[in-house]
Amino acid sequence: MTQADEPESPTDPESPGEPPGPEPRTPGRILQESESPSVDAARPAPSAPASEQLARQREERGQAIGRVARCLTLSALLGLSLVVLLQFTIRATWLTQFITENELGMPERMRMIYSMVGGLGAGALASAAIMVVLRRKGVPLADFERVLWFLSPLILLPVLPQIFRWKPWKGKHNDLLPVLLFVVLAAEVLFVRALTNVPARVTRAVDWLAERAPGVWRRHGPLIVLLSAITAYAVFMSFFNLRWHYKIRTHNFDLAIDNNLIYSALEGGHMESTVSFGKNAKEYLAAHAKFGQYVILPIYALYPKPQTLIVIQGVFLGLAALPLWAIAKRFVSPWVAVVIALAYLSYHPVHSANFTESKYLSLSAVFIFATFWAVLERRWFWTVLFFVCATVMREDVPIGLAVGGTVLLLSGKRPVAGFVMALVSTVWFLILRFWIMDKAGEWWFPGMYKGLFAPGQTGFTSVFKTLVTNPLFVLGKIITKEKVFYLLHLLVPLAFLPARRWYLWAAFVPGALLTLLVTDYKPIFGFSFQYVMHWVPYLFMAVPLAVAALEASGGRARALGAVGAMALSTAALSYHYGAFSARDGSVRGGYHSIEFGYSDAERARYTALLDVIGAIPPKASVTATETVGPHVSSRRYMYAMRRGLYDAEYLLASSRELDFEQTRKVFTEGVKSGRYGVVKRNMDFAVLKLGHDTSGNAQLIQDWKL
Repeated sequence: MTQADEPESPTDPESPGEPPGPEPRTPGRILQESESPSVDAARPAPSAPASEQLARQREERGQAIGRVARCLTLSALLGLSLVVLLQFTIRATWLTQFITENELGMPERMRMIYSMVGGLGAGALASAAIMVVLRRKGVPLADFERVLWFLSPLILLPVLPQIFRWKPWKGKHNDLLPVLLFVVLAAEVLFVRALTNVPARVTRAVDWLAERAPGVWRRHGPLIVLLSAITAYAVFMSFFNLRWHYKIRTHNFDLAIDNNLIYSALEGGHMESTVSFGKNAKEYLAAHAKFGQYVILPIYALYPKPQTLIVIQGVFLGLAALPLWAIAKRFVSPWVAVVIALAYLSYHPVHSANFTESKYLSLSAVFIFATFWAVLERRWFWTVLFFVCATVMREDVPIGLAVGGTVLLLSGKRPVAGFVMALVSTVWFLILRFWIMDKAGEWWFPGMYKGLFAPGQTGFTSVFKTLVTNPLFVLGKIITKEKVFYLLHLLVPLAFLPARRWYLWAAFVPGALLTLLVTDYKPIFGFSFQYVMHWVPYLFMAVPLAVAALEASGGRARALGAVGAMALSTAALSYHYGAFSARDGSVRGGYHSIEFGYSDAERARYTALLDVIGAIPPKASVTATETVGPHVSSRRYMYAMRRGLYDAEYLLASSRELDFEQTRKVFTEGVKSGRYGVVKRNMDFAVLKLGHDTSGNAQLIQDWKL
C-alpha cells in the first residue's frame, strides 16, 4: 500500500472527511469555561505544568523552612547538652543529692536554668550563623542538617554523669531501671538517626582505616576480641570468687553441699551429700538431680577441692560467650555478634549467678548455647554430646531444651532435630522428676508453688490444673511488683530486644515456668540468684534474631541503633550492679553483697583457719559451722552443725557463727557434755575431737560465752 492509499486519520485536521473540530480543551479550561466563559475568553488560564511548578515551589519552600527549624532545634539542644554536661561534671559534688533528693539551693537552681537557656540560645545562634555562611558558599543546607543528625546522640551527654554515678543508685534498682529504660529508648532513636545520616567523609575515613588494618585483624578481629574478653572474664571471676572463699564467706549451703556431693562421687558414692541430709545422704537425689557432676568430674579429680568448682564455674560461664557468638553471627555481622557476646559477659545477672558459689544451673549455659550452635551447623556428633551434657546438668534444664527444640520444629529451621530434642528432653524430664527423684525420697520444692495449689490437692499436679483451668488467677500471682522488677533486671540491659517480635517470646517460656510461677520462695525470682540462668541462654539467643528482624524491616541503621542502645544499657547496669567495677557492694551473689578487698586481718584469719584444719585428718568425718564448712568439705562425711552433731569424729567451729540459735545449741551440747574435747584453737576457730581430753573445754566455754 502506498502512502496515497493509506486511510486518513479522522482526527487529522486536514482530513477531507470531516470539518476541522474545535481545539481540545483541558479539564482546567473546561471548568473555567463552565464557570465564567467571558473571563476565559479575555484571559487564558495557566497550563497544568505551571500549576504543578507552583505547588512544587511551595513544597520546596516548606521543606526549606522545616530544615532550618530542625537545624536550629538540633543545634539548640546540642548547646543545651554541652552546658548541662559541664555543670554535671565540673565540681559537681552536689549532683548525688540533687539526683536522689532534688536538693539544690534556689540561687544555684536559677543559675542552672539561666545557663540552660543560654545554651539553647547559643546553639541556635551558632546554627543560624553557620547556615548564613553555608548559603553564601552555595553549600546545600541538607548537608548541614545531616551533620547535626549525625551528632544528635550527643544530646544525651548530660544523662551520662547521672546514670554512671554510682552513689545515687546504690541499692536503688527499682528507681534506676525505669529511668534507664526511658533513656535507652531515646538513645536508640538518636542512634538510628545518626547512623542514617553518616557524613560521606566519616564513611570514607572508616573504610580507609579498615583497608589498612592488618590482615589478621580483618580476618579474625571479632574472634580475637571475643577470646580476649572471655579470658579476662574467666580470670577476673575466678580470682575474685576464690578471694571471696578465702575471706571465709562461702557457706555450707551451697558450696559445701556441691563439693561434698562431687567428692563423694569421686569416692564411689552416687548423688550423696551428707551436708544436706546427714546420715540419709542418698536422699539428696530427691532434692536435685545434678548428674552434671559426672561431666566435670575428670577436671575435679585433678584437684578435688572447692576451689576447683569455683574456677570451673567462672571458666564455663565465660566460655558460653563463644557458642553464643557463633550462633549470633549466622544472623548478624561478626562484629555485631561480638557486641552481643560482650553484652552477655557484662550482663549483671550473669555476674550475680557467678558469685552464687557453685551451681550446676550456671554451668549448663555453655552446653545449652553449644547444643543450639551444633544443631544449626548440622554438627550432629557435637549436637548429641552437648545436648547430653546440658540435659544432665540439673533436673530442670531439659524444660528449656524442650522449648528450644519445639521452636526449631515449628520454625522449620531444623524440624527433625528439633522434634528429637523436644521429645527426648520432655521424656527425660518426666522420668527423672516424677519417677527417679520421687523414688529417692520426699521433695520439699513443690511448696514453692503452694499459692497456685487447687483446693484439696498439692504438688505439681495441682499447679498444672490451676494453670489450665484458671489462667487469669495465675496471671494475678505472676504480675507482682517483685516479679515486674525481676523482668526489668533481665530485659532492660537487652533494650527489650527479645520482646520485639512475637515469635521470640518463646525465649520467655522456660524462665516463666520455672521462676515466675513460684509464689512462696523469693530467691527463685531474685536477679542475684542462679535461677536467672533459666532465662539467660534463651534471651541471648533471641537477641540476634531480633536484630536481624529489625534490619530486614528497617534497614541496617535501625538494627545497629538497637544494638547501640543495648550496649549502653548493659554498660550502665553492669557498672552499677555488675562485678567489673570491683566496687564493694556493686554485685550481689545470692543474699550477699560482694566485697572485693582482702585485708591483712582477713588474710590472717584465713591462715588461722588453715592452721586449725591441719589438726583434722583428711578422711575424718567433720561437723562444721556455716562458713568454715566449705573448707573441710572435700571428704565423704561432712555435716552442717545447724542440723546436729551426727557423732562426727571432729567439730570445726567459729565463735562468729554461733549467733544462729540452733548452731549454738548443738555446739554447746557437744562441748558441755564432755563428748568432745578441744584439740586446737586459733583466733576465733576451734577444733574438737570426739572422746578427746576435755581439759581445754572450760576455757573455751568462758571465752565463747557458751
